[in-house]
Amino acid sequence: MIVVTGANGNLGRQVVNFLKDRIPVSEIAVSVREPEKAADISAAGIDVRQADFRDRASVVRAFAGADKVLIISTNGASDVVTEHRNAVDAAVEAGIKHIVYTSGTKERISHIGRVHEQTEKAIIETGLNYTILRNNLYADVLVREVIGAVKTGILSIPADDGQMAAVTRVDCAAAAAAVLATDGHQNKIYDITGPESLAWSNIAEIASEIAGKEIAFIPALPDTFREGMISKGVPDFRVSFLLEIYKAYSSGAYDIPSHAVAKLTGRPATSTRDFILRTAREALAH
Repeated sequence: MIVVTGANGNLGRQVVNFLKDRIPVSEIAVSVREPEKAADISAAGIDVRQADFRDRASVVRAFAGADKVLIISTNGASDVVTEHRNAVDAAVEAGIKHIVYTSGTKERISHIGRVHEQTEKAIIETGLNYTILRNNLYADVLVREVIGAVKTGILSIPADDGQMAAVTRVDCAAAAAAVLATDGHQNKIYDITGPESLAWSNIAEIASEIAGKEIAFIPALPDTFREGMISKGVPDFRVSFLLEIYKAYSSGAYDIPSHAVAKLTGRPATSTRDFILRTAREALAH
């Protein structure tokens, strides 16, 4: 039995969809905070279990009878590390033999990078088999940046022109499903990335192609960015979080294109540039 956590989320649902094509649904269970929102998953014959990472006992119950679990990292909580540790400890208590974790690119600049580092350490220290999936920046995020640039006529963010091997969420889901459904991934760490690296200036070029006019990438000063975001009602702590993220994107840590998606899934990773161009155009057309 395999349990997929966070199955009501964008990534979790896609993992379940790919997993259904690889193994019988009777071998799949999911854990979600709100089971009523997973009625379609239940209708497909998949066991839907209620669990909340803030309540370790509920996670132990959700993991019962499983051999392998996919812990999808959470976001937005005040203490994400504690939530992740609860899930890891629950896996040990439930007798899980193999933990698969959706981590992020290795960096210590941002809060989320440090969260992933601590969670990976906790998983490895359990002594259980593990597989760490270090998902690069989602290309879906860059789509939003392109849409904003097309609408405003400029790409201005608090970042240098660093490169990133962004990857589509669909490819991350396909890779996770492949790891869950096949053997040979014990105690391995995979960098799940797109097949190419793009700099912010390249993102501006994509926006220019869509807009039919030149859109320049102009780095914003952090203080200017902070003032602008706060004026829009964004809380200061959230602005600080974003500034760290943009700094991490510019650090070079995300510039690690790999062939992991192709090796794990048996199909090439989606072209990051093509995905951004196609998806942004579709969104702007509506």
